[in-house]
Amino acid sequence: MRNLAIASVTALALGLAACSAETEQKADAAAEAAGDDIEANANAAGEVIENAADDVEASVDEAAKDLDAEADKAGDKIEKEWDEAKAEAKEEAQ
Repeated sequence: MRNLAIASVTALALGLAACSAETEQKADAAAEAAGDDIEANANAAGEVIENAADDVEASVDEAAKDLDAEADKAGDKIEKEWDEAKAEAKEEAQ
């Protein structure tokens, strides 16, 4: 009877050990898959951020060009008005 009890306990312990090894392998596989998902999501987020930064840079460049063009127009208008004012003042002085 005692030998039967020892054999039963041994069989149960081996079964639990096998189950634990299988559970550990599944947990390792799940952890690795989660890590792969995290890496893929981080890469995708990085691409989105990089694309957004490129879009912002292009918008800023376009705005700077527009501002430069408007500043040139304003400068030309001021110069024209200045020339007209000088001509008018010269005419009045004569």
